[in-house]
Amino acid sequence: MKEFNLSWKGHLLITILFGPIWGGVIRIIRGKVLIGLLYMLTLGFFGIVWVIDILTLIFQHNMVFLA
Repeated sequence: MKEFNLSWKGHLLITILFGPIWGGVIRIIRGKVLIGLLYMLTLGFFGIVWVIDILTLIFQHNMVFLA
């Protein structure tokens, strides 16, 4: 996480624990205000996008690690 100077493990832990709130904050900071608010109000688009965010963090890290 470049915005908060977090390692991927820290970002993954915060995403798991505070998923819908954290995911919304990240999207708002990156300039996607409407999507960020919608993400928070629907609790990570009913949990589906929250799980996708977690899986993306895990698999992107593994892809970078293997490259």
